[in-house]
Amino acid sequence: MVIANKNKQIYAQLMESAKKIGKIAEAEAYKADENATISHNVINVIVEEGINKLILPKEYGGPQIDFKTFSDMVKTVGYYNLSAAWLTYFFSVHNAWVAFLPKHRMDEIVYDSGLVADVFAPVGKVEKCDGGFILSGTWNYVSGINYSEWISLGARYQFDDEEEPESLGLCMKISELNVTEDWDSLGLRGTGSNTVSIENVFVPDDMVIRFSKVAQNRKPLKLEVDEDYLYYNVPFYAAFYFGFASMCIGAAQRVLDEFKARTANRVRTSGIEEQKKSRSQRILAKLTLKHKASEAMMKEYINMLNEDEGQYDPSIYHALRVEIIRNCVDISVEATLSLGASALKSGNPVEMMMRDLIAIGTHVTSLYEDGIEAFGKYLFGFKSYSRE
Repeated sequence: MVIANKNKQIYAQLMESAKKIGKIAEAEAYKADENATISHNVINVIVEEGINKLILPKEYGGPQIDFKTFSDMVKTVGYYNLSAAWLTYFFSVHNAWVAFLPKHRMDEIVYDSGLVADVFAPVGKVEKCDGGFILSGTWNYVSGINYSEWISLGARYQFDDEEEPESLGLCMKISELNVTEDWDSLGLRGTGSNTVSIENVFVPDDMVIRFSKVAQNRKPLKLEVDEDYLYYNVPFYAAFYFGFASMCIGAAQRVLDEFKARTANRVRTSGIEEQKKSRSQRILAKLTLKHKASEAMMKEYINMLNEDEGQYDPSIYHALRVEIIRNCVDISVEATLSLGASALKSGNPVEMMMRDLIAIGTHVTSLYEDGIEAFGKYLFGFKSYSRE
């Protein structure tokens, strides 16, 4: 009973932290769009509320939350501002890959207290050398890089004892690379997802994560922290990406609330109140059901993570996630088209949510046809080739 009460208190505190982050980000949303990054004000709250240390093994303290609590926290920030939700999620979840490094490297990163970024796209060029790798390359779309101290960069390497090249994450201090501030996008402008480059930098073996092994073993080869850590014993990529769908559900709820409020106050040239017209009533009903379906799929996704012992094909997670995100994009687009030109005014919540949701839908892990195709292959008994 004490544990239950404690969990309720933690949950309530995290939702309040999420609202605080979201409201500050919403108040600064137009400026963040102009600057292509959220401000220090938002980052400071993320740090002050301990959100950047939320997903760490119990040896490092923290509340040890579950996936539902994590999802609801990100969803709450998303209701107010998706760029802030994106970075709130990233600065939390990136500690998941830190927990797959050797303990002394975990200590180094965690106790440094710097924010952590990553880009998994395996576009780097690596050469093996004594004690590590020499890394070069350029990586685009590195969210939160403006405020980060550590990063994991993706590359592929063919080990002698493996049949195929493996995806690697090579970890280092941000001071070892160059950052080009070139983020200029339709949506998620506040994420500051700039470009990084590096040339012939040495990365020691104990700062290299073999993601193929991570996905295969579902825990480090040498377990040095608690075995019950949230990101052990689960499909790594499905657990790592699940927050994208969560934040979209929060944003779609905001669009629905805005649609209802604006329609209630809307009178068109006919003189009839718009909320009394069957057209808007049907639209609100249809979009609300689509949102409820997305919430149900998110619940199923989390239930699967909690009970997964290898029985679920990765394509099922992939398909659920892209369907949720597509639903939320559709909600924002149809609401905008129904509300008319007033919804297009730059900086209003409907316009910003629509742009940001579309941006999330273009993320490589959110591409709708990819996820649906992989699931269809699985349903017909073929290998899905989905790692998502």
